[in-house]
Amino acid sequence: MKSWIANTKINALLGADSQKIDGVKVRRTLIEYCERYQEIYPFDILEAPLEFLKNNVNSDSQYREMRALLRAAAEEYCISLNEIADALLDLIDTHTLTADQAKKIINHVFEAFSCNESPEDFIPREDTYLCKNLFAITTS
Repeated sequence: MKSWIANTKINALLGADSQKIDGVKVRRTLIEYCERYQEIYPFDILEAPLEFLKNNVNSDSQYREMRALLRAAAEEYCISLNEIADALLDLIDTHTLTADQAKKIINHVFEAFSCNESPEDFIPREDTYLCKNLFAITTS
């Protein structure tokens, strides 16, 4: 997969402040970020897993069910769905993110955006959005 975030401010922010990040807060912010993508380019199959992640439910059976839905979504024919599902799989399996894991998840979302928009359109907008939201939690 292409590194969409290599030359972005968010990549620099996560690299420079990697020791200062709160992995739990970063995870929550990236769940919200995936939900933002879902609002723009919705997929019915992702609604229940996103609700599960947002509500932070602690149920093994529901976890398995949501993970199975995401696994199915990751294997669909639509690349943008595959990428968002992969990002959500990383989020569902990890409760405290490292900077490298956060970069990987963001890259999945950028890859999904690239299926629908030109990089010149989405990268500056999404980079600004992420910097604003992640900077707020790295300086707290």
